Amino acid sequence: MPSIAEHERPASLHDALEALERASNTPAKQRSVKVSSIVDVVCRHAFDVGLDQDALRTVVQITSVKTELDQTSVTTLIKNLYPAQRVPSDAVVTIVGALGQGKGKPSPGSQNGFVKWLITVHEIMEDPSILSRLYGVLFGLLDSISIRTSLCHLLSLITLRKHVKPFRIEQLLELARGLGNEPALQGLLRVYKDYYPEIILGSTSASRNSFPPAPDIEWRSRILAIQERATAAEEPGFETRNGFKVARTGRKRVKTSAIPDVHTFHANETSVTLEGIDNVEDFVEKLEVFEVPGQMVSFLTDPLLQKFVELSGSPIITKRIQLWLSMCLEDQYNAIKEDSVDWRYFSDILDGLLKHAQYTKKLLPIVQTFLKEYLLVWDGVQNVDIILNLLSYLPIHPFADARVTYLQPLERCILPHGLQACERLIEFYASLFRQWSNQASPQPSHSSSSLAHPDQRALHDLATHVSILSSSLLLSLSSGSSSATSMVSTILTFYEQLSTISTPHHIPIVLPPISLIYLLTMEPSTTTFARVAGIIANYRHAFSAHPAPIQIYYPEKMTSSFNTALRDLYHLLWMSKALIAEPPKSVGLYCAPELSNALHTYLTQADREYNIRTAFNISNNPLLASISLAAWVAIENEEIEKEGYDPDAITRHAGPVSQRKLEMLKAAGGVNVDWDAYRVRVLKWMEERGLAGPKEFMFAASNQLKAKYGGEL
Repeated sequence: MPSIAEHERPASLHDALEALERASNTPAKQRSVKVSSIVDVVCRHAFDVGLDQDALRTVVQITSVKTELDQTSVTTLIKNLYPAQRVPSDAVVTIVGALGQGKGKPSPGSQNGFVKWLITVHEIMEDPSILSRLYGVLFGLLDSISIRTSLCHLLSLITLRKHVKPFRIEQLLELARGLGNEPALQGLLRVYKDYYPEIILGSTSASRNSFPPAPDIEWRSRILAIQERATAAEEPGFETRNGFKVARTGRKRVKTSAIPDVHTFHANETSVTLEGIDNVEDFVEKLEVFEVPGQMVSFLTDPLLQKFVELSGSPIITKRIQLWLSMCLEDQYNAIKEDSVDWRYFSDILDGLLKHAQYTKKLLPIVQTFLKEYLLVWDGVQNVDIILNLLSYLPIHPFADARVTYLQPLERCILPHGLQACERLIEFYASLFRQWSNQASPQPSHSSSSLAHPDQRALHDLATHVSILSSSLLLSLSSGSSSATSMVSTILTFYEQLSTISTPHHIPIVLPPISLIYLLTMEPSTTTFARVAGIIANYRHAFSAHPAPIQIYYPEKMTSSFNTALRDLYHLLWMSKALIAEPPKSVGLYCAPELSNALHTYLTQADREYNIRTAFNISNNPLLASISLAAWVAIENEEIEKEGYDPDAITRHAGPVSQRKLEMLKAAGGVNVDWDAYRVRVLKWMEERGLAGPKEFMFAASNQLKAKYGGEL
């Protein structure tokens, strides 16, 4: 008889669960189907897509009592309890009820597996408080030898101050005295001691096994993938916190962490502490009566304590934080100068400062003072990402001051470390510009200049500095090399941000130098060319959206320079006038007339229909020629089908396409395609393949073209 696994795949989970229930009540010798086959179907489904709440309940109910199933099958099922949704509370209650001694209880191995499973999924339960409400039941099971270690780990994770009662402290101390140095029990006792150090005297030994084990990496990755697919963005991820519960690091290193968890020392049973909060309602209701935690430095990494510090506004709390940070950072600075720093500890401190900056969107004054001095001794390598991220939260102030105090020392540290470090520097400036933009104060609408306010001047000067740095870096690289390509992409990302962020009377329009635009335009990359065209289009839209007349807000030199770049790129792509200077309106991409003439002579000698004027248009540009040809083939085939021509008999055009050749093609019996319609179709064809810049540029540069063909696109 074929097994159920040979005919039923994970889609038939319902039938498999029904078969599993029947098998659990049927002695092995009386079964007609192998249990292993049924278990295989359930486990395959669980691994692939997870178990929904009903399926999870069914498997838990079957495995949480003594049945006719063999231990191997039960163990396999417990190890494959992958929930596709939040774990229902009734399933948790069923599991807790299955623990301990008693007739009908599952085996000790199964019970231990259940407790380990609760440890793994305790953060994705439907009711986060369910284990807290079952705390008394779980604590009463500590005399069960087979599950004591796992149970201590679970209790260490869910213990809150309200759970730490005198009678439980007494029971733990008695167990500890009777069992000696049992690691998991000592770990739970340490949690209790953190809440009441004045009651639990003496030291509790700590070892690696004292702390709850980290969930299996493979299991965690699998459950994350299952839940993300099953619940899309509606359900929080595996480690999501609601922000209104004190963070616990869980498995800690034996070595003391630089930033401790939140603990309120010298509290009694009537004290109101942050550790007892697990929802926003409790936090708001008790905000005015909280006992202040013992080590306020925990606010660097704990979301709940950060909220408390921000909302309390207590001068004493602020002074405590400043005092600790000033002493700590001064010690670290002196240790670095003496080459005796503990880099792991220092990294923890910096990471905590960064988390705080990311939460508040600003740097503490003491951190600014520290960074000012640290940059003078920094090697540009240690903790480079954290340092750059911290500096990106510098408050906006005159660029000249920021440059002398922070940016010049930073560049001296970063630039000697190669191109990758230089790219990080450009990315840092992009982040800094974004932060300063958020901090900049709006100007009055009647202001006569876009740079009248110091904040707008600081933004302009910062962007100008990045332009100079970008030009210098580009000129130092070999065009087309892999390193140049990566650097160009980083620079373009900065200008894509810069070209779209401007707001009248708030964020000024800051143009890159025209020479930098032309350098980027001539890069041997289709993607780069398309991105440059898109950036110019963005600037054109920014000027169009600005209140008129534009000359009131921006100097004529700036607008004239932009118009020159706009016209040169338009000539290059659309008008077949590439590299032809027509001062003062266009400069031909700064190509010297002698060079332009020499190139023209060379091209006409190679092909009399080819010349310098047409060499860069949409059909002949070496970056776009293959794309244009592919687009033309598609256009030609569509026209043939539309007009009902014979594909084998009609005259076809081999390309490159030009206005004159389209007229000749029509006269020779080929398709009839308008020159402008062809070029617009090429722009659309490029946009569909991720190269939207040329189309955006042309429609921004030519209102007539947009009016005629905009509806088609």
